[in-house]
Order: sequence, then structure tokens, then C-alpha cells
Amino acid sequence: MKILGYSLAIFILGLAVALRISWQQKEQTLPKNQYVKLTASLKNEPKIYDYNQVLEIGDGKVYIDLYPRYRVGDRLLVEGQVDSQGKIYHPKIEKLGYVSNFASYFANLRTKISGNISQILPQDEATLVSGTVLGVDNIERDFRDALIKTGTIHVVVVSGQNLMIVAGVFLSLAKYIGRRKSLILALVASFSYALLTGFEPPVLRATLMVLASTLAIYFGRETLPIWNLVLAALLILFIWPQALFEISFQLTFAATLGIMTLSSAMQKSMRNRLKVSILFDSALQNAAIAVSAYIFTAPIILYYFGRVSILSPIVNVLVIEAVFPIMILGFVVAFLSLIFMPLAQIIAYFVYAPAFYFVKVVKFFAQVPIEQMSLGKGNLVIVIGFYVLLFVLILIWTRRQKLF
Repeated sequence: MKILGYSLAIFILGLAVALRISWQQKEQTLPKNQYVKLTASLKNEPKIYDYNQVLEIGDGKVYIDLYPRYRVGDRLLVEGQVDSQGKIYHPKIEKLGYVSNFASYFANLRTKISGNISQILPQDEATLVSGTVLGVDNIERDFRDALIKTGTIHVVVVSGQNLMIVAGVFLSLAKYIGRRKSLILALVASFSYALLTGFEPPVLRATLMVLASTLAIYFGRETLPIWNLVLAALLILFIWPQALFEISFQLTFAATLGIMTLSSAMQKSMRNRLKVSILFDSALQNAAIAVSAYIFTAPIILYYFGRVSILSPIVNVLVIEAVFPIMILGFVVAFLSLIFMPLAQIIAYFVYAPAFYFVKVVKFFAQVPIEQMSLGKGNLVIVIGFYVLLFVLILIWTRRQKLF
């Protein structure tokens, strides 16, 4: 009966999404295949991909060098060639002024907090804390190279995937502090992250997914996690139809799916096979979360970028234990830096230890002479085949282990 109800709800929401997409008239702000000269105000934070800033202007994207850096509220004069996909590469840009609004207020707040953090922590550690907690991307080139090579760049920038990993760590504490407290902590972390990052769409969508998964666990429906996730995804697509084609949404969905399926199976298997202390059990759970999120997102990364780090699973397992205290203590430091810097300085000593560990692990593995694996860029068959094989293996494994 439960499955029938979920199936009916998914069918109705799926139909609503299909109708919404078909009815939606997307305004074409930028003419395609033409040379344009236009003025626009930035409504979203610039995205950082490898060595480019990506500015969202209308329905198009503008690719420019990392410097000078732009921010929400900047009013720009953009002059360049728009291609068939609405993208402008390295145009001529002139900053005309600044427009203050709700989004720019949070952008200024993040900039102020980030400046405070940089005063009380070394450069790389400050960059890590600011990126993890605020979504502020001030990563210098060498450290960025190391993060990209080790597949940990998602930790230091606004990332729905990162949010799901942190929420998963909170939810894994249910065994020790109870479902209600773990639920509250996961939701507080999610909404606080969304607030500090200025309610960026990728993080806001990830927050909705966290809400769906945590409520499912709280109300005792953890046996049907995929149904809850699909319902949440359909709701998000109904609100933001364009999200279906965004990498951030796909990565968040995949990471969430991995945490709610493979991670759960791995944790149960480890508990059945190993009798360990609470501390070691928590470490194993976090490792399962990191590995599951990576496995489920790797095909998407290969599809869009054609390369993925072979070292990434190892590095992610090693650093995930540091992500949890960095985010929690980083939130505290960020808040205190606005009201009482001396106390923020004291707490910064505690956040420095996991941040220092994270930086050193990343830099160490970045020097290992192993190239990234290149495979399957733009090949949808490989992506679908990978997920089919993955779910078949999970099904066989879980049945054999009698976990479900």
C-alpha cells in the first residue's frame, strides 16, 4: 500500500513537472550567435570552474579570468560574442557601479566574515574555512590545483554535495543521540548553510533534499528512501524546471542517493561484521558516506569533464573527518567574528587543527605522480550503464547480506 501511494504521488508530481516544463516560456535575454553590448547587474555569486569565473547574466553565461573578481550587486557593461548556447567567452567588461539589494547584503556579509577569518587563520586554512562555511571562493592557484587533482574542490566551494555529506554525518549520530536530535542538528546545519551562502539555488535545493530525507527517517520511512528522494526531486523540478540540466542539481541528487542507499548498506554491513568502539564506528560511518557520495557522483563528473581523480576516494575518506569539525567550529567562528573577535580568535585555534590536517593531506596527495582518469566525456551510455551495474551489484550484495 505504501509503494502504491508513493507511485501515485510520483506519477502526479512527474506529470505536473512535465506540464510545467512544456508550458514554461523561458525568456531569451541574450541573442544567440551575435556580438552584443549590454549592461546587467549580477544577481548570483560568480561560479568558479577550474581557472574561470562564470557570471550568470540573463539566460546566458559569461566566462572570464579569475581576476578581477566580481560579486553580487556589481553592475557591468559586457561586450562580446554570444555563441549558439548563450555563452560569452572572455568578453570586454567594464564595472559601472554597484546595486544594493537583498542578495548583495548577504554577499557583503560573507565578504566581511571572510575578511575576519583571514585575520585569525593562515591563508590556506582561512580559505578552507571561508569556502566550507560561507561559500566564498578566494582559493589561490596552487591550492586550487591541489584540490582539483585530489577531487576535493567540492568541499571548499558552495556545494549541495558537501551539504549532503555533512547532513549525513549528523544523521549517522541518531544511534547515539536519538533520531530527533540528529534530525534537528541536520536541519539546523542545512538551513544555516543556506542562509550564510545567500540562499544560492544549488544549496537551497540541497536543503530541500536534506529535509525530505531527514523527515523520512524521523517518521520511520527509512525503508523507502529512494521514494522520498524522488518525491523531493520532483518537487524541486516543479519549482525550478531548469535545475534538471544543471550539474549542481545532478551531483546533489546523486550524492544524496549514494548516502541513502550504498552508504546505509555499507554501514549496516560494517556493524554486523565489526564490533568496534563508538569513536571508530563513527569514523567507519563517515568513510562510508564519503565513498558512497564519490561513487555515485563519479559518472556525472566523467560525463561533463571527462576526467576524475583516481586518488579522490582515498583523499575524501581521509579528510571527511575534518570536514565535520571545520563546518561546526567554522560557523561558530563566523558568528563570533561579527560580535567579539577575541573570542573568535580563541575558537579559531580549535578549528585550525582539522583545517591544517585537511590542507596537508590534500597537498601531500596532490604531489603523488598519478594522473587523472579520462573516460566517457559526453557519453550518456557509459553513465547509464554505470548506474545500472551499480544498482544491480547493490541489490545482490544487500540480499546476500540480508540487510533489507
